[in-house]
Amino acid sequence: MPAPPRRLKDLIEGTVDHHASRCPDLQEVTIRWRGSYGYLTAWAGEGDDNDEQIPLCRIEYLGDNQDCGFALYDPAPRPTPRPCFAPASPPGTPTTPSTPPPSSTSPTSSSEQPARQ
Repeated sequence: MPAPPRRLKDLIEGTVDHHASRCPDLQEVTIRWRGSYGYLTAWAGEGDDNDEQIPLCRIEYLGDNQDCGFALYDPAPRPTPRPCFAPASPPGTPTTPSTPPPSSTSPTSSSEQPARQ
């Protein structure tokens, strides 16, 4: 996709600054352009070097001044996947059954069973 023209970038930045000025906790909202994508970041704090950067969203220029794509930033941390099982013994420890398996579950022995045809 083509990059947006400078005039459109200035218009978007002015609109974003206007809306950001309504929030007293924000110092400013900046847009960093990479090709057809614009990455919006809010700056919160006292206006010094300790300000917090808050990623907001990504906008995409689609080639028309009236249309754009966007994706919101998800601030929720991803949960760590839980293991499927917890080992009962240290790794590498062989396990043996507590009772030996039965030798046969059939009431007749294998030598007494008729042959299949």
